[in-house]
Amino acid sequence: MPLTAAPETLNRVACTHCGDDCPDEPVQLAEHPELHFCCPGCQAVYELLAASNLCGYYRLDEQPGQRVKTVELPGRFDYLALESVQSQLLAFRSPALARLTLTIPQMHCASCIWLLENLFKLNAGIRESRVNFLRKELTVSYQPATTSLKDVVTLLAAINYEPQITLAELGAQPHAASRTLYYQLGVAAFGFGNVMLLAFPDYFSFTEGLHAAFGRFFGGLSLLLALPVLLVSARSFYQSAWQGLRQRYINLDFPISLGLTALFTTSVFDVLTQRGPGYFDSFTGLVFFMLIGKWVQQHSYDALRFDRDFTSYFPVAVTRLTKAGEQSVSVKELQAGQRIRVRHQEIIPADAVLRRGVGLIDYSFVSGESVPVARAVGEVVYAGGRQVGEAIELEVVREVSQGYLTQLWNNPAFEKEARPTLETYANHVGRYFVALTLTLAVGSVLYWYPKDPQMALRAFTSVLIIACPCALSLATPFAMGAALRVLGRRQLYLKNAAVIETLSRADTLVFDKTGTLTDTQRSPVCFYGPALASEDAQRVAALVSQSTHPLSQRLATHLGPAALAVEEYAEIPGQGISGVVAGTQVRVGSAAFIGANTPAMAQTEQQTRVYVALNGQPAGCYDIRSQYRENLPELLRELGQRYQLALLTGDNNADVIPLRQLFGAGAELRFRQSPLDKLAFVEALQQQGRRVVMVGDGLNDAGALQRADVGIALTETLTNFSPACDAILEAGSFGRLATILRFARDCRYIVLATFLLSFCYNGIGLSLAVQGRLTPIASAILMPISSLSVMVFATLLVRYAAHRRRL
Repeated sequence: MPLTAAPETLNRVACTHCGDDCPDEPVQLAEHPELHFCCPGCQAVYELLAASNLCGYYRLDEQPGQRVKTVELPGRFDYLALESVQSQLLAFRSPALARLTLTIPQMHCASCIWLLENLFKLNAGIRESRVNFLRKELTVSYQPATTSLKDVVTLLAAINYEPQITLAELGAQPHAASRTLYYQLGVAAFGFGNVMLLAFPDYFSFTEGLHAAFGRFFGGLSLLLALPVLLVSARSFYQSAWQGLRQRYINLDFPISLGLTALFTTSVFDVLTQRGPGYFDSFTGLVFFMLIGKWVQQHSYDALRFDRDFTSYFPVAVTRLTKAGEQSVSVKELQAGQRIRVRHQEIIPADAVLRRGVGLIDYSFVSGESVPVARAVGEVVYAGGRQVGEAIELEVVREVSQGYLTQLWNNPAFEKEARPTLETYANHVGRYFVALTLTLAVGSVLYWYPKDPQMALRAFTSVLIIACPCALSLATPFAMGAALRVLGRRQLYLKNAAVIETLSRADTLVFDKTGTLTDTQRSPVCFYGPALASEDAQRVAALVSQSTHPLSQRLATHLGPAALAVEEYAEIPGQGISGVVAGTQVRVGSAAFIGANTPAMAQTEQQTRVYVALNGQPAGCYDIRSQYRENLPELLRELGQRYQLALLTGDNNADVIPLRQLFGAGAELRFRQSPLDKLAFVEALQQQGRRVVMVGDGLNDAGALQRADVGIALTETLTNFSPACDAILEAGSFGRLATILRFARDCRYIVLATFLLSFCYNGIGLSLAVQGRLTPIASAILMPISSLSVMVFATLLVRYAAHRRRL
């Protein structure tokens, strides 16, 4: 056992199980007199846990004197102190934090998850540990100044969770799926096939002589064949039921385990008392078909997870430097050795070495530390950091890991307050359904036993097996999973399936203007004021090329490339940028930002002005006329029929007339809004009980995107990736927003329809099982069929809805 109790003290003797004070004469185990218990109940629970080697699972907080065993062969993990090994294992490393992901093949139940996510109680240097149960992976964040990688791995080994560290892990290869289910299926299939052959005489009258001569032998042989099925194949059902009981609730495997126990016990009794051959054929068949259903579900989940990991995330591009100039490419195409440019507020997509510029990296998304880390030329910068200074050039040293960006997007720092969803309701209904199942099973026994004991057993077992709310619990994940794939093909990339349901319930849409409603790539640019010298124009071009703001990028394209270095770069969201270029102080932004009054120039409609100052003196302004996206009037008109619309922009009100025509008289239009103003507006709407969807460019709208019920970041060709948002939408699909929202509502109705189908299945199955018209093996066949049909039904309906909406 990984945890042992401390010796008793003079002042207090604590119960080994619960930690409460023991009486003057505590209950003790004869074989372990050093253990003390406050009551026989605690003693019994401890013995059950000890029999399964589970004593280290149930409490780790301040309980009586628990300690971690010393791992054998303490020098076996010395290789983890090598720099070459750490550089391959660690996904992120700084003086304050290190993070890595380890494969834990021993992980198998809820108790394992609880223990592994509470490692910080055993080692103060571990800041956080999070489990990905489907992948059998553990992500650990620790403080290098307090503990080391070797200490972390040694701790895991000491509590019997030694990680799998091989050449595959060092090469960041994907972890192979567990083969346990296949072994269990093989044992069940072997037992089921042979027991059916031995039970052959029981099905035909002309074999009565054979049965009379060999019936007892066949029954004993069937018992021997059924034992491995019970101990190996059915083990997972019992483990799941037991872990549910330990967590003080009855899960879906509890009635199944109860039915299997009743069937096996009755069969053993019949064989030993020579009353008959028992029901070992039904027992082995039951386990076999339920494992097939479990395999189908797991296989579907694996396929769904693969699709999300590799095709349903991040339309993130990066600026790659080539001999022909800058080129925007997908991060998935990035390879080691390539040069990239990362601008102010852009995410670093891969581990790289700084080759030009001064790095000021904000690792708050990764480590939670808000103080930027300075990096000089030649130093390594890690994926997930955000550059907050001038543009820098990097050389990629490791290929991009989509899995790491997925972890960044799912960082707990950006999680929103959990709200009840259809899946939550399904889980609640499932618990009540299990209670109803147990009630019907007991009622069937009470009704049938006085009349026909064999019929009572059949009804009892059939009710427990067929009345499983698996189909109910599978409806939401498979419908929403199919919807994720559909939306991913249309360049809307969602953080999780719950976002679809939230979209379906939204009633208010809030839009940013610049870069969201306007297409700055097509906007004409005019300069007002004295003509700039070519050297000054190059200085402005060098400065605006450092920023990812849509207006800055439009000016950079208009002015052309500039090779001048920028020093003392600074950007104030919603106001402008500044820096020293070739010895000249350059400021670009609003009139107030450069310190000048608005020039007495004729202001035309649909324009945005960007002012320029050189060495503190206003030098003129650029007019970037607003070119709204194609089909925007039709889109806003359609959305306005169902949703309350609002516009929040940092620009002036020069476009108020055309925007009022686009949004309608009932929409609220707010100009000169700072990022804090946008955040406050969204919060005010939510306080009114509204469900808000915020659509912005992810730059000046990060606070509002995070606060909204759903934040959608619109992206063009740059890495406008923001972990604060819930979805990323490519600009080319913006015109489909109304269709996407209708499709989200369709998906919610589809889930409700699958709920109804599941209830119908269970209602029919229960009515037949209570009457004894279904055998246990027939129930075992029908149960996975019902679950599979619900999954197929949900997937086909979602595809039909997508086809109907032309998605």
